[in-house]
Amino acid sequence: MKPYLAAAMLGIAAQAAAAPLQIVTEHNPPFNFAEGKEVQGSATQAVRALLAKAGVEASFSVLAWDEAYGQAQKAANTCVYSTARLDSREKLFKWYGPVGTDVWALYSLPSFDKDLATARDARFFRIGGVKSDAKVDFMRDEGASSIREAEKDSDNPGRLAGPRDAPDAIDLWVTSQHTARVVAAAAGVKEIREVLVVQRQDLFLACNPRTDKATLDRLDAASKR
Repeated sequence: MKPYLAAAMLGIAAQAAAAPLQIVTEHNPPFNFAEGKEVQGSATQAVRALLAKAGVEASFSVLAWDEAYGQAQKAANTCVYSTARLDSREKLFKWYGPVGTDVWALYSLPSFDKDLATARDARFFRIGGVKSDAKVDFMRDEGASSIREAEKDSDNPGRLAGPRDAPDAIDLWVTSQHTARVVAAAAGVKEIREVLVVQRQDLFLACNPRTDKATLDRLDAASKR
């Protein structure tokens, strides 16, 4: 075989052998959640469809959000979803999607008697959210000065309904409109009030930029088709 032909064939083989991905996410139905050994949800289906179109193999894991988000920042060939594409995050990842759309809202107990017209109006209240979550970053950008982060969203309803003088007590909870009442009810908090819708946000698959270039190229091409 002539050298230039051999080199060309090797290049084609390398391009075809896109590296498998490690896809990480959190428990956040209806977008992504574990059901038995399978990862399900509307965003999961969208991610799987994109991977199939790109011809890229991947394994899926459900972790705490802070762990999933941190892993995607640190490890090559790793992607995280469902991720809000904020300006502060733009250069941290390669972005594909959207794979879904979320609605962010502030919730309180029914006894909360303040009317908020904008997210900035909430800046002086104690706000509960999830560590490394985009909703927390958004509220900080709106001037919130007392945000109390939890490892998982299911911790927040109890902090909302607990004693007002507890160290981790919150007045408002920023979370997804899709899941707020289900998460609250599962935590034993049956009545919550939606105070304000603060943002409608597209969600994406966000990949570590050190991921194998052939894999990223395939995802780029598939997302444009």
